[in-house]
Amino acid sequence: MDQQVHKKVESISFGIFSPKQITEASTAKVVTPELYDKEGYPVDGGLMDLRLGVIDPGLRCKTCGQKLKECPGHFGFIDLARPVIHIKFVR
Repeated sequence: MDQQVHKKVESISFGIFSPKQITEASTAKVVTPELYDKEGYPVDGGLMDLRLGVIDPGLRCKTCGQKLKECPGHFGFIDLARPVIHIKFVR
């Protein structure tokens, strides 16, 4: 039986990833709007890419090899044609 360890969180901080941090933390680059192929399987480079995790209980994640309940999901990114600015981050 696993023993749970409880710890008090001393602090937490939030920030914005740099473009380099985003690509380094990502497991896949989304390059196509296609979701599924003709057989109904997720398309590589699409929003449902199996490197990002799985939503079908019969499939395994291509990043961690786990199934739906065990896979935590993984970061991906999309290169946008233009910058997107969030007004709360503008000084």
